[in-house]
Amino acid sequence: MLTHTKTGTWRRSALAVGTVAVALALTACNSSTGSSSGDKKGKASAAPDKPLKVGQPSPEAMEIGRYGKTGKFTITPQRVVMGKPSDLTELDAQKYQGMTVAWAYVNAKLVGGDMPFKGPMVSTNVGVLAEGNQRGTQLILIGDMPGRPADCRDLDTEATWQKDEEHTACMPFIVPEKQKVTAITYSRGYYKAPLKWTLD
Repeated sequence: MLTHTKTGTWRRSALAVGTVAVALALTACNSSTGSSSGDKKGKASAAPDKPLKVGQPSPEAMEIGRYGKTGKFTITPQRVVMGKPSDLTELDAQKYQGMTVAWAYVNAKLVGGDMPFKGPMVSTNVGVLAEGNQRGTQLILIGDMPGRPADCRDLDTEATWQKDEEHTACMPFIVPEKQKVTAITYSRGYYKAPLKWTLD
């Protein structure tokens, strides 16, 4: 994580990105499920659904569970803003050599299920793909980092949402520096392929 001193300089604290990424993968499969029409036979989907275009809402409501309740949300990836390799310097210049940051913007709207709903963890199911179908690694920050776009903020994980309320989450991913980000994905659990939105 990064903290900012009063003098305006950046100071690095511990950030176990690899460990967090594994935890996120498990969380996405266990705590947030896909649509209510998921495969109940326990068999993985034979093939992923047809990709959508960024800006299109999910064709079905995604179920997100928390605090003993389940809300249904439409998910609409909006765009990806690329950072600079130097944005990672304060984390670990050697470890992230040849890598850069991609900021993914994803809108979520509460459309059904238990309402009001408190603190949906939308970001745990979001992913990005770079050229060659390479998965980006989500970077978990406590605090801030240089290069974050001015309008890029994650969701308040303790806020209470009302019906039809919507917010946009913005989250950073580590991707290869010279490879274009081609898609944003949203996990639907073990038994259904992730939804995929392609970028122009």
